[in-house]
Amino acid sequence: MIRLFPIIFIFTLCAIGIFFFPAPNKIDLDQSFCSPFTFSHILGCDRMGRDNFALLTYGIVTTILVAIPSRFFTLLLSLLFSLLVSYLPKTIQKAFQYFVFVFLSLPSLLTALIVIALLEPSFFAFLISIAVSDWAHSYEPLQVKIREILESGYVLVSRNMGASQLYIFRRHVLPELGVLFWSLFQTGIPAVIMTVSIFSYFGMDFGTEIFGPGLGEQISFSKDFVHISFLPVLLPILGVILVVFSFEILKIEKKNIFKNS
Repeated sequence: MIRLFPIIFIFTLCAIGIFFFPAPNKIDLDQSFCSPFTFSHILGCDRMGRDNFALLTYGIVTTILVAIPSRFFTLLLSLLFSLLVSYLPKTIQKAFQYFVFVFLSLPSLLTALIVIALLEPSFFAFLISIAVSDWAHSYEPLQVKIREILESGYVLVSRNMGASQLYIFRRHVLPELGVLFWSLFQTGIPAVIMTVSIFSYFGMDFGTEIFGPGLGEQISFSKDFVHISFLPVLLPILGVILVVFSFEILKIEKKNIFKNS
């Protein structure tokens, strides 16, 4: 229960921010760098008069809402490649493996930045950039697992009994891949959160009209005014750390559950 405290804390924090504070997407220069610990602005305001607490909570929500579908889309792409390659001839599998090695050798962030620079700025472009930069890292464990399943004794018995490829895929491959897919989804979220924050720092945000600026954009916007007020810079940094740490805790708890079961 103590380990789950960061998750409970971040959920409570975001719930308070969403239900009791409007989205920080309006400018009020009269409130610029307003003092913290007041009834209306418990953590003060940034240079544009936006409430720091609202910026933090809405920024966390935006980061999670972008990171989760991005990771899911990446794993779907990796799974698709893994399944297609597994049913191709061995020579094509080996050739595709060299293609995977090329992507594994490239820095993920650099690949994502190049892809998003080539496309029109949009949420779909962001999904594509994350998927292209990270699919190879998920492809490897998925490919190994599929090969292990297809070469297992129970699959060989099913084939000898006349089972079709569709039956083997539906009854043997998919059920075992589901566990690995979920595990890769959870373990990959922290890295995607960091990528989302870095993109936001460079001004590539999504949903700012609805939720306000992302955590990275908040850091970039306020870093030059840290000598006036440090909270607009410190809070989004803590927000990124808290979100990443919360998902890391989920990974640890999941491992403990499997270990004790």
